[in-house]
Amino acid sequence: MRTNFFERIAGLQIQGNLQINIQAQEGGTLTVSVLLANTNPKLTAGKNIPPMLLKGTVAELDEKFFAEIGEPVKQTIKLFTNAESYQAELEKAKKQPEKAGAKPATPKKPADNSLFNQPAEPEIEDEAVEEQPDETEALAEKQRLYDEAMQKVVQLNTDMKYKEAIAQLPDAEEYPDKADELKAKREQLQKRQELYASLQEV
Repeated sequence: MRTNFFERIAGLQIQGNLQINIQAQEGGTLTVSVLLANTNPKLTAGKNIPPMLLKGTVAELDEKFFAEIGEPVKQTIKLFTNAESYQAELEKAKKQPEKAGAKPATPKKPADNSLFNQPAEPEIEDEAVEEQPDETEALAEKQRLYDEAMQKVVQLNTDMKYKEAIAQLPDAEEYPDKADELKAKREQLQKRQELYASLQEV
């Protein structure tokens, strides 16, 4: 019998090592563990991401397996990509020369030895130039907070604490460039919460 399982796996455009473990449970249900591991040895972020756990009957997993893992896999890939960008920006910020605190000395005017020499005008010191905030470091810190929040969401999702995971999601108003991503994640967690509640009632 021909299946399209591996075609759909390839359609996820995986960047890393996808590990899938299947364990049979009593009552004819299965527990499926899915983990997308980062293979970049230079990247430390994302090393402790727990696996996704799916529980259900064979029919339920056949119907909803890819719908459930598709978005988390994409989120994990984005996490790796964001972490790589963050580390690159951080290294770039560290290499920037420190701004000099002292202002440059104002050159003195040469002495005027003419017979019509006028009294020298008092020199006006330049106003100290205020240092501009380092926008790169601010953006890097904001990205770090976002990544930490999303890692907590992944952990809570793995623990099937969907309500807490939804509450942990960053505010889309603070991250307008990730509004669509956060909206999709919220909808996915809400669906999982509903599915988990229905399975508990069986």
